[in-house]
Amino acid sequence: MKSLNTDVVIVGSGSSGISAGFELYQQKVPFILLERGDKVGGAGKFGSHGVFAINSQQQKDKKVKYGYQEAFEGMTDYNHYFVNGELLSRFLKESGENIERMEQMGLPVTVEQSEQKAHLNDPLVYHKFNNFTGKMANWDKLPKKFEAAGNMVLRQTAAVNLDYNDGLKAVIAEDSNGQKIRINTKKAIFADGGYCGDQEMMAEKYTDTDELLNLGEHKADGTGIKLAKKLGANTQHNPVLFAHGCAPSFQINPMARQSSVETLTNLPLLWLDQTGNRFVNEDVVYDFAMWANAAHNVQGRYYAIVDQETLNTFKTKEINLEDTIERQFCEVGVEPRTTVGPIPDIQADFDKAIQSGEVVKAETLEELSEKINLPLAALKRSIKVYNQAVKNKKDDTFLKPADELLFGVKDGPYYAIIEHCAILGTLDGVNVNRNCEPVKRDGSPLKDLYIVGNNVNGLYSDGYPSYEGIANGFAFVSGWIAAKEAVKSMNNEEVKN
Repeated sequence: MKSLNTDVVIVGSGSSGISAGFELYQQKVPFILLERGDKVGGAGKFGSHGVFAINSQQQKDKKVKYGYQEAFEGMTDYNHYFVNGELLSRFLKESGENIERMEQMGLPVTVEQSEQKAHLNDPLVYHKFNNFTGKMANWDKLPKKFEAAGNMVLRQTAAVNLDYNDGLKAVIAEDSNGQKIRINTKKAIFADGGYCGDQEMMAEKYTDTDELLNLGEHKADGTGIKLAKKLGANTQHNPVLFAHGCAPSFQINPMARQSSVETLTNLPLLWLDQTGNRFVNEDVVYDFAMWANAAHNVQGRYYAIVDQETLNTFKTKEINLEDTIERQFCEVGVEPRTTVGPIPDIQADFDKAIQSGEVVKAETLEELSEKINLPLAALKRSIKVYNQAVKNKKDDTFLKPADELLFGVKDGPYYAIIEHCAILGTLDGVNVNRNCEPVKRDGSPLKDLYIVGNNVNGLYSDGYPSYEGIANGFAFVSGWIAAKEAVKSMNNEEVKN
């Protein structure tokens, strides 16, 4: 077996891994960064648009009043006290300084109002990447800096095992050719992003796994969680899905912005679950986390129902509804569009989606009921009640605002967009202490190991909350914490020796 030597092994090059690497690079501590994929980066690089923080210098300059007390009490209360209070506290207290660190990393962000319509009046805590394309390029420069300083970045190489006996001896890795590598090391930081890429783990925890649209890192297969559990780490926690928005399929991906089918997905039209009933105020579309949670709550799939008249209206007119994804694609300082249409290609887009299966078309409600397997009586009742709400501009059940009750479902042809709960990953795994060390059931730490980012339990009770950028912010900060603690531990060991 090939053998290498270093002080620290970092597993994963997403937000938490790259942050840990930057801290070690600054402190001139030798490390090896393992990346399973052929490119550096994870969900934080390829999908995230910003990070959460409090008490950053930018916030201080703007005299933002929302600080530690509000954030700590808000998160604790939101999660019904099912939180790791020490870890949450440390994250919040270091989140502001992390904003300055990110600028040093070449990943500058600017505090500005939330991207999402539902959060426009929230406290000013969201720090958005100044330039999404620039972020991608600058992320790729970091491994080059690491390597220039004498560290190793091994792509297409995954951790597969640990040599551990009352302390870490080595990380066993494997490259894409099946070659095993023994990396003798003092510390290991597992930043490999949860387990959304392990179908068996997903199915064990989520009954709607087959319906979920996985937009996360499929290479995140729970390795860090599994290896920590094997050594006795406590992995007991409610499953926490990183649910974020909804979409018809990978063919009509919200990140592509190429189909008006996706545009209608992002509006508060009529939604029915798999029993043919409405299940939520469709205005929830304006909060990505809650939108996805609503879909997850009805087994991961629902249907957006429109008629031909609705399509014809969008084709020729400007509609006073906001596309919920619009703000996400605006660079810092750019004003988003707050209307939709005209969409001259809408019929062609829907016809194409019918052929590929993302949309079902039917001339009658009876035919639609049969094609998408909805109970006909429930389907007819739901449409009748919704049409009355549109007519009266009053939604007695779900309380949708009157100015969003614009389109009834009257005459065929009818169209059903098949919607799936989209996920960016998972947010549960290993219980850790405030230093991001995995702990056993008695609370004692497994020394020499650190678990960070989406591998960690303790920030969320049962779902991703509406604190924009919280997962990515925690990833950067937890990687930083782990690296600092690893260095501190090694220095203490040297003093003792």
